[in-house]
Amino acid sequence: MLAAILLTLFFPLLAAFSPMVKCGNARKLNFLSKEYTDVLKGLCCIVVVYVHVKNGNPLQDAIGSFAYVCVTLFFLFSSYGMLLSVEKKKEYLAHFWRNRLVALLVPLFFINLASFAAEYMKDEVFAPGLIYSLNGYVRVLLEFCLWFYIVESAKKKWFPRKNVLGDLLLIAGVVVSSLFLYLFVEAEFSAQNGWPFERIGLVWGILLYRYQDRLTGWMGKHRLLKTLMLFIICGCLGVMYLKFKMVYFFGEYILKIVLGLALIIFLFVITEKRFRGNRISSWLGDVSYEVYLSHGIVMSLIVFSFPNMNSGLFIFLTICVVLLFSTLVHLISKPIVKLLRT
Repeated sequence: MLAAILLTLFFPLLAAFSPMVKCGNARKLNFLSKEYTDVLKGLCCIVVVYVHVKNGNPLQDAIGSFAYVCVTLFFLFSSYGMLLSVEKKKEYLAHFWRNRLVALLVPLFFINLASFAAEYMKDEVFAPGLIYSLNGYVRVLLEFCLWFYIVESAKKKWFPRKNVLGDLLLIAGVVVSSLFLYLFVEAEFSAQNGWPFERIGLVWGILLYRYQDRLTGWMGKHRLLKTLMLFIICGCLGVMYLKFKMVYFFGEYILKIVLGLALIIFLFVITEKRFRGNRISSWLGDVSYEVYLSHGIVMSLIVFSFPNMNSGLFIFLTICVVLLFSTLVHLISKPIVKLLRT
């Protein structure tokens, strides 16, 4: 049991604490810089793997329960980055689709090829549809990209100085789609393909971009007090969610989203000005997208090959193989993406 716990903890602790270790002249990372977001994306991609482990252990279940917050954070970084780019780069919209589609679809294509091969190897099922299938996460990003492009193109043409109107339209699109999925689409299909709760992270990213300076100023004062306050708030919201999560809309939707937001703010407060750049955190951040897309395939192959493996060893082996495979896909995809973008 102790071995299972230690193996389960290894990668989350590595992802969480390695960026805090002072190595040489490594400087503290600026809040929401690429290096800072790489650290959080690296940690989050490990947590997301844990939620899909079947027949794991209680510690793995506890870590995996935060996966929806991690996916929310992925969406937050996406919308934040898109809004930052469109306002800082004059030609961003002119090359928007080429850049976004290539970055999203090239790694997905190689991972889909691996999924196709894995299904044939395991069950001798010939399923060419897997090669061009869209992951639910990618589908949500593409939906937002379309809405973002429509709104920002209209804003550039008709109301270039009205950021508030553009932001409200972007937010309205995300909120309406989220509510539609929750209220009118079958729950299992919605959760797997529409991400009604997690996609609200796109809203948080827009708001964070507009109010980043205020948040940074707020976090810089009385940090210990605010850390304790947020810890208590998150704990209370967590208890409320566990009690009311089966209550339609209030518990299942509102409380879940509010708890996710509180946990993200808490994470920002305890990590801002704490991280230092290093190769491990940079590497994990770089391959986080590939890890997210590929971990299910790798996990199914390991289950197929070693059906009775100890939970801790299974988790450790899964993450090792996922990271190796994701690195391979990233190294293959990177020059292709660069070539197609030029």
